[in-house]
Parts: sequence; structure tokens; C-alpha cells
Amino acid sequence: MKIAAVIAASLALGGSLTAARAAPPSVASLDFCADQYVLALADPGQIAGVSPQADREFSFFADRASGLPVIGASAEEILIREPDVAVRIWGGGYDAAKVLERFGVSVVQVSMATTLEEARQNLLTVGDALGQSARAHALADDMERRLGAVKQSLGSTRPEALYITASGATSGRDTIIHDMLTAAGLTNMSANRGTSPWYPVDIEALALSSPDLFVAGFFDLQSAQLDNWSFSRHSFLQSRIDAGPVVDVPSREVSCAAWFAIDAIERIAAARNGLEAAKGDE
Repeated sequence: MKIAAVIAASLALGGSLTAARAAPPSVASLDFCADQYVLALADPGQIAGVSPQADREFSFFADRASGLPVIGASAEEILIREPDVAVRIWGGGYDAAKVLERFGVSVVQVSMATTLEEARQNLLTVGDALGQSARAHALADDMERRLGAVKQSLGSTRPEALYITASGATSGRDTIIHDMLTAAGLTNMSANRGTSPWYPVDIEALALSSPDLFVAGFFDLQSAQLDNWSFSRHSFLQSRIDAGPVVDVPSREVSCAAWFAIDAIERIAAARNGLEAAKGDE
């Protein structure tokens, strides 16, 4: 009887140790783009804390942030939560990774993706770190499937598009916006202009040649208060946008360079296909 009891106790202990080893690590996210990966992939009980902006209107998974602990960006606030893993893009301040790793926290540095493939790799990297690889692969596969469907829906032409934000900025090459416009079957009007990936809309170029489609981002933000000097209030620019055609992209779909940009791509591609259909009816 005693031997049987010892064996049973050993099996129970072994089972509990296995369960403990299998438990996914606790995680803290240090900025609102890191929040998106954590909110998408981690179980609620796995989340030690999210950033103060996790529930803002420009957060894609704002609804999932409700009720979760909120942590500040300082090392002290992060460490008091005792996470096993911290996910960051820019949050936590200078040398955050070195400080946290010194105290035994594994830091996952997510890149500022400039392509959809890079965004996909970020997703898989965070999934592996959180013990949620299957969930990450499912989301990545869904993105690839939907990208394939978009590609199949496109015609042979590539209309010209101008991406513009509420502040009057546009996107050149080496940005995920450029990759998104390309994936949606459009030519980025700003691709070969400007001296950096992001710069103000070129009014003179716009006066000489209007795009076939305006893609407007961040115009939906209720929290954004544009002052009277904002470039997007330029009367000529406003008149061109008002003349359209324009597709509005919700800020939550483009505020972070992440896999859920597929939602915006589908929206933009639908507008692009509508242009082609309208021309075919002429």
C-alpha cells in the first residue's frame, strides 16, 4: 500500500511539474504597438500589464485591453509586475532591454516593420516567445490567405494613389504603407518624391497631377485636435481631397505596422477595383 501511495504521489508531483513547465510565460507590453501583439496572442491570465494607450481608439485590440493591469514605461513599474517576458518596440525608455534583462526579464524587441513580410515575422517571433506559436501561425496564415485573395481580385492596371494623413503627411518608399498600396494593386504617387520615408504632401506636384485615388488615414480620430496651421487644412489640398475619389482607412488599421494591415489592404483594394469597374462602364 505504501509503495502504491508513493508511486501515486510521484506521478501527481511529476504531473504538476509538467504542467508548471508547460505554463506560458507572463508578459508585459511596453508601448501600444507592442500591446497589439500581446493582446492578440496571449491568454488574458498571461498578461502582467499593458501600456496606458492599450485601450485608446487607435489601438486595434482596444476592446481586449479592458480590465487588464496598466503599467508605466519605467523599469520600476515594469519589474514590480514580475513578467517573464517584456515585448517592446520603443517603450521602456533608453536601455530598457539591458535593464530588464539584468533582472531576468526576457525582452522581445519587435521591429518597426516596413514590409508585410517583416510584420509577419514579428508576429511569429512574439508568438514563439509567449508560447503561443500556433495562434501566431494561424494569424499569419490568415493574412497570407487574404493577401492571395486580394491579388486574385485585381485587374491588370495600377491606378495611382496618394496616401495622406490628417496632419498632411504622406508616405514614400521603405514604409509599410508603400507595401500596402502595392499589395492593393496601386502605384504609390509619393514613392519617388521626398527625401525621407515620411514627408509633407507636395502641393505643387499635386497641382500638376492628381492621383486616381486618395487614401486617407487618421482622419477618424476623435482624440486628434488639428490646429489651424495643420498642413491638411490647406485649401487647395482640401479641395482636391473633397473632389475624390477617396477611401478612408480607420486609424486602428494603420497606427501600427502589423499583420492586421490586411484589413486596410482589403478596404483599399475594394476602392481600387471600384475605380476600374467604373472606368469599364464608361
